[in-house]
Amino acid sequence: MPDVLVVENDEALRERVLRILREQAYECEPAADAEEAREALANSRFELVLVDVNLPVESGIELLATLRAEHADLAVVMLSGDDDLSLAATAIGLGVHGYLMKTASAGELLISVAAALHRRRREAELGRIQELKDSREHVAHELHGALEATKRAADVAEALQSDTMRRLVRLAEFRDDQTGQHMLRVGRYCELISRRLGWPQERCERLRLASELHDVGKVAIPDHILRKPGKLTTTELDVMKTHTQVGYGLLADSDADLMRLAATIALTHHERWDGTGYPQGLAGEAIPAEGRLVAVADVFDALTSDRVYRPAFPIGIAVDMMKAQRGRHFEPELLDAMISIFDQVEAVRRIYGD
Repeated sequence: MPDVLVVENDEALRERVLRILREQAYECEPAADAEEAREALANSRFELVLVDVNLPVESGIELLATLRAEHADLAVVMLSGDDDLSLAATAIGLGVHGYLMKTASAGELLISVAAALHRRRREAELGRIQELKDSREHVAHELHGALEATKRAADVAEALQSDTMRRLVRLAEFRDDQTGQHMLRVGRYCELISRRLGWPQERCERLRLASELHDVGKVAIPDHILRKPGKLTTTELDVMKTHTQVGYGLLADSDADLMRLAATIALTHHERWDGTGYPQGLAGEAIPAEGRLVAVADVFDALTSDRVYRPAFPIGIAVDMMKAQRGRHFEPELLDAMISIFDQVEAVRRIYGD
């Protein structure tokens, strides 16, 4: 639970607040005045500070001004014994996350604290999203530069594994599902499945490398769609689907076979065996084999990973969901191959877990 600093000079009230919060598993530390509060803030990290307006020597309002200047990431809730609108207005102007009367019930206190923490986390999230938005053009420029470098490289496999490329692809993945491990897991799942199918070793290794770029087109998808916690609208879903074509466009004009394979995978990994996928609605063997195989690995990893809109499914449920799509979403032989080596797949999932 979050760490809370309770700054209140009335010992009885301070103990009451501490008891209420601790009963709900909040980690709390007391302070009787602004000096003790500053010392606590210097020595420990807190998410929220409850501050009495009427502190001795230095008022809560004066302390609040310091908190907003030196600890801008803190959530702050003011406690007041007077229903003074001018005080409340001053506190709001200084950016408090809540303003609560000292006579408030335990329930009102807990609601105010929870609401303040939620607002603080939302502000932090919005700030991080804005930073990502501001960096999108820079990232796209860097990505194009990295891709051009790989097109000119004599050893494309080595270039694909370069620090620059891997960082850029990790950023594309991070903007979607908060983990750079997704690309590594999908690549290794694909290599395991292809080896089970008896593909030549070189083809398996090329597939692992190329499949790691399957979602690179997501660098062009707006953050409010990538990170939306609820169901996408039809329009938003249409935008999301364009990542397949964007990825293809970034990779396809290379002179290197490996890059062109990555482009094919980027374009076709959302096609379905029964023809209901996108972007082209290909069916059966009209879908390139690598695209069909990446579809199996990608969906398994998506189901078993946390997403912004839902938690990960338990492994057994995820496998059952995929079995229900055998012959529909997935080519039966490929799905069966993954299930037949599930112990190896699960080992990779554990090693490269989030």
